[in-house]
Amino acid sequence: MTGRLPDLDVVRGFLRESWDAGAALERLGMKHVRASADGDLRVLYEVPGRDGAVLRLSARRVSPEEGRRAQGPALYAPDLGLLFHVFPADRRLPALAVATDARAMRPVLEAALARVRDGATLAAVRIEVLRYKPERKCLLRYELAWDGAPASEIAYARVARWPRFQRNRDALRRIHEAAEGLAFALPEPLGVVPDLGMELFAHVPGVRLFTLVETAAFPRLCAQLGAALHDFHALPVVLDAERDPAEDVAVLRQSAEEFAWLLDAEAGRIRALTRRLAAALTAVPPASRRLVHGDFHGDNVLVDGDRLALIDLEDCAMGDPADDAALNWAQLTWHALTAAERSPYLPETGRDAFLHAFLARAEAVTAERLPVRAAIQCFLNAYQSVRRPQDPDAIADAQLLLGACEHVLERGLA
Repeated sequence: MTGRLPDLDVVRGFLRESWDAGAALERLGMKHVRASADGDLRVLYEVPGRDGAVLRLSARRVSPEEGRRAQGPALYAPDLGLLFHVFPADRRLPALAVATDARAMRPVLEAALARVRDGATLAAVRIEVLRYKPERKCLLRYELAWDGAPASEIAYARVARWPRFQRNRDALRRIHEAAEGLAFALPEPLGVVPDLGMELFAHVPGVRLFTLVETAAFPRLCAQLGAALHDFHALPVVLDAERDPAEDVAVLRQSAEEFAWLLDAEAGRIRALTRRLAAALTAVPPASRRLVHGDFHGDNVLVDGDRLALIDLEDCAMGDPADDAALNWAQLTWHALTAAERSPYLPETGRDAFLHAFLARAEAVTAERLPVRAAIQCFLNAYQSVRRPQDPDAIADAQLLLGACEHVLERGLA
């Protein structure tokens, strides 16, 4: 797979000559990649800096003409055909330059949080980048020191492109207001900064559910999760954002072509599975439209004692409830398969407990669609695995998930 991607030694050589950041370039790695046979290539590189902080560079393939026109913080590597941007420089998210500057953000955050913090004075800000998807969005963690407060406060911010920000700016508030009595705790919305395309929300305590996959409590927590997911779907909220079922097959086919290019040894298998999945998807009845999370899995669920919290609600929309359950089922299946040499019983039992609790409450049409959606999620998670080339298990994980996809198509969720 990596033979079709830019050689890391060549990239390191270019950066040594063109970028003086004191980075440990011998430890440069590809965080994730998007590539296809039509020549499109986008890579996020990460490397430790002088102080141990992670430095990020996004790269995309451009024409020689565009590369030569590049200005400012961009670095053009003609031999690679790549244009690099050093974070926080981002051509689609210019607000990141301000959002990651502690001095610039202190008055911005003080003003944005004045209503919920009674006009308190913000003395200092520390910033950590948690997750970055070039040209799309960035999740930041702010540690806020308020004058007179005994301890710092943690808040989070998501910076997104303007259309996405406009679509989602009120979604968390609307869901939060409707969620009284919900089994999930949700992040408290703290406000927005429209000039930066930024949503602010509060910290939620807990540990990620998938860190507990080999504990005795895991099956019980998974059963609790299945019931809570059904109740989340039933919230009386209608959002402007909608997942169009007419686009499902097109998205599947596009992902499949990129997947086949990255894992060319399995291209025939990938394309054959794509045809089977597309046919299966068109054969099931139309989905009921409900509030869905859009990225529902155990790393977006926090456990605090007996309480579950649901985080990362940025992809909430009106969509197919089966897809939320299917994604979590696929990732639980991966945990069961990769834990086979240690303790397969707990993750597999947890998966079955989640499925049973969800299906016991689901509408008939959701239950009928779930196997197809689960097969698709196994396939898409296999694709996501090969997009992380620095993961030594990327190809093995993809193979496991392709096998799980085939199993579901042939035998269902049994």
